[in-house]
Amino acid sequence: MVILIAGGCSDHNDKQSVTYHERRKSAINILVDSFKSQYMSAASKPAKDSVLSDYQEKIEKFLSAHYLNHIRVHIDSVINKNLTIDTKFHAGVDLVFMSSIEFHKRMPRKEDSFYQFMKNLKVNTDTNIDFMYIGKFELHPPPDSSKPVLIVNAYPLSYQVHGKR
Repeated sequence: MVILIAGGCSDHNDKQSVTYHERRKSAINILVDSFKSQYMSAASKPAKDSVLSDYQEKIEKFLSAHYLNHIRVHIDSVINKNLTIDTKFHAGVDLVFMSSIEFHKRMPRKEDSFYQFMKNLKVNTDTNIDFMYIGKFELHPPPDSSKPVLIVNAYPLSYQVHGKR
């Protein structure tokens, strides 16, 4: 049974897979772009607050209901200090992914493999990463250019390096 399922999955070509993953990334970007547009066109402070509130709910529902697979990101930082690894990635100007993961001195093989993956991420490289949303995000009004519009706390799970930017 497993062989049949695996065989069926292998029939999907790379183009279909890329299209699916591009739609996922696009859906996040579409939400951010829509938020920016509606926020900027709101005429009053109460209207802007309403847009912000609506999009906080929409983005929470989206992140909770969808996988964040193969998101194209640039690795901004990887800080490894006392078995805690802090990472920051950006996908364009408006979308940032951040995580902080504390590992234990004695790790099972699977956790050690994940630790090695995290520790070996290369700053200033572009990568496709799968993220696991961990239940927290920040949505910032677009006129504030000091912060990205959306910051998502998510664990990176896997990657493919595609060269320096």
